[in-house]
Amino acid sequence: MLRIAVCDDIPVFVEELAKYIEMWAKVRQIDVRIQKFSSGEDVLFEQEEEGDFAAIFMDIELSGINGMEAAVRIREKNNLVSVVFVSQYEQYFKQAVQIYPSQYVEKPIYRQKIFEVLDQIMKEQKSVYETFTFRYNRAYINITLGEVLYFVSEKRRVRVLMENGEKYVFYERLNEVEREVTGANSFFCRIHQSYLINGRLVKEFHPGYVIMRNNDRLPISRFRRDKVRDFRMSMFG
Repeated sequence: MLRIAVCDDIPVFVEELAKYIEMWAKVRQIDVRIQKFSSGEDVLFEQEEEGDFAAIFMDIELSGINGMEAAVRIREKNNLVSVVFVSQYEQYFKQAVQIYPSQYVEKPIYRQKIFEVLDQIMKEQKSVYETFTFRYNRAYINITLGEVLYFVSEKRRVRVLMENGEKYVFYERLNEVEREVTGANSFFCRIHQSYLINGRLVKEFHPGYVIMRNNDRLPISRFRRDKVRDFRMSMFG
């Protein structure tokens, strides 16, 4: 079952979003539990008391803490929560991009757009739990791709750095790792001959480098910059 939160301080928008989510769930034959909120504080309290949501649709302009601040706090608890910002003000799009990864839906909302967003969320929720297996210290290790920060090529070896700080080294070409990983998970991107990153765990994108969630700064090679830009845009639907 997917737990989905809808947060807006205007009741009519909450009900409209909930209606479209219910329609999507019926068409896709997916069991969902929709919970409705009017403030970011209420969403945070519910997360603390009852656990994480799979996805949160959140207005940006809210009384009390705004949607941006609430999303940051939610991600501090669980960075795999899918966040969808909903607003009638286009100027908020640039701010929404900073909460990465996230999606942005303009008001008025339309059923087709909500269906597209929810389909993308389902893809995300499936992909973050895909696994990757390799041989390390004479044993086979199975890791969750959603918890990988990045792979880095070091001559004939590949080092993988996990979000929790764990590191592994195994013998393989990064080209082969890229082929296997990107075949299962659409959130990985080759930014450099030596680096294959998890786009969901990027803290900041810049023209010539990225800053990962652990503050590691990794270079983007010049001839891959267009590809990385397109990858970044595709993450927002």
